[in-house]
Amino acid sequence: MPEEKRRYYFIDQFRGWAVVFMIETHVVNAFLHYGLRSSLLYRSLDFFNGLIAPSFVFIAGFSFGLVAERKWDDFLRPGKVFRKQFMRCLQILLAGYLLHMPQFSLDRLRHSLHWGQKHIFWGVDVLHAIAVSLLLMLLFIPLWRRRERYFAFLAAAGLAVSLLTPLLRSLPVEAYLPWALSGYLKRLPFSQFPLFPWMGYAFLGAAVCRLWQEAKRNDREERFFRLLFYAGLSLVAVFLVIALQPITPVAMGSFNPAKPLFFFLKLGIVAVLLSLLWRLERRNGERPVLITRVGQESLPAYAFHIAVIFGGFFGPHGHSLAFLIKMTRSWPQVLAMAVVLILVTGALSLAWHQLKKSRPTVAKRVFWSGVAALVLYMVFRY
Repeated sequence: MPEEKRRYYFIDQFRGWAVVFMIETHVVNAFLHYGLRSSLLYRSLDFFNGLIAPSFVFIAGFSFGLVAERKWDDFLRPGKVFRKQFMRCLQILLAGYLLHMPQFSLDRLRHSLHWGQKHIFWGVDVLHAIAVSLLLMLLFIPLWRRRERYFAFLAAAGLAVSLLTPLLRSLPVEAYLPWALSGYLKRLPFSQFPLFPWMGYAFLGAAVCRLWQEAKRNDREERFFRLLFYAGLSLVAVFLVIALQPITPVAMGSFNPAKPLFFFLKLGIVAVLLSLLWRLERRNGERPVLITRVGQESLPAYAFHIAVIFGGFFGPHGHSLAFLIKMTRSWPQVLAMAVVLILVTGALSLAWHQLKKSRPTVAKRVFWSGVAALVLYMVFRY
């Protein structure tokens, strides 16, 4: 298969596993009883779940790095290919904002939304962080023009983003910028994924992809992923040395990647996971197919599960399931809910992927019909 058309299943599976465990994370966070959140089981799961968002953002940058390598000359000028990629980034951004609409009602949004005031619609979520990061990476290509300078800049910028995050968190940017923009710079209510530090994962993902492509061209792919594995372990080891040293205690807290120490810990674990999935692809190909399809349809899969849990479709007042059920469920109930939602999301991803592959014209009609139905629903709902 030509290199420009080859599908790398380890990338799809990395993204697919990230979506699957993101569903589990959101189900647990939305429905698990308050009284069960102090247990060792919950704290251990919470640490593991804290790896999902860095993985999701990192693999988005990694995937973009692969696209940039393949379409570099087309991205150097604002032609058809450039505009198509630009619109894809805007589509992700639009999906992020749509998922923050209260009750999916334009009327309610119009009466409650103000540019400079706190509102859930202005919240910056993982889709916003990914979309803006990808947009910036796309716009940087005609600016830097040479691949070596471009990817070196992304690597340096990714490191700088992490190191600058504590400074931005300490500045009152919300006092000087409208609420619609300040959430992109620091963590605020409704804005859990500001560009600092999350943009750093995307930039570094693209830089790692560049190193992988160089290794492939030199027939050193296996060596690259072996080194990536050990590099990730080294970051974990450095974290343990710093965290366990007795001179300056390290406050563990929630392992928030806004702190550079935790940022690089999670980056190291992500690197280890990526290298392991590459090895699994060499043995299993695209299996498990369910995970691969979820990864290939990650945007609709992500949007679907968010709409089910947090969308304002239920109850007499248009509340979400998270609002109606609240944090009241036991471990068995929550895990059962997560499994059901994962299987439903997976089945829909399989069906949608097959429809796009076998009947692309029908798939386009279904997509645009759905968009039109959603627009009409938002216009006429009060």
